Amino acid sequence: GTGNIPSVKESFVQLLSDATEKGVLVVAATQCHNGSVLLGHYATGQALQSAGVVSACDMTVEATVCKIGYLLGRGDLSIKQVGDL
Repeated sequence: GTGNIPSVKESFVQLLSDATEKGVLVVAATQCHNGSVLLGHYATGQALQSAGVVSACDMTVEATVCKIGYLLGRGDLSIKQVGDL
């Protein structure tokens, strides 16, 4: 399947938006071995992008967690900078 979040659940997207507005880094990652997260290409991705969610692109969940942990652990980057990297 596509694995999309429930796009009809506006309350869930609003929850993500509220979190990002409070400075929480929210990252969309894929569990597929091949493929990537393409925010903005489809309605669900557009909703996530509008909520401030960032894409992990083609990184695995494990790689995403390690990268975010390392970047946050440095202590010299803002949440925005970590999300941009």
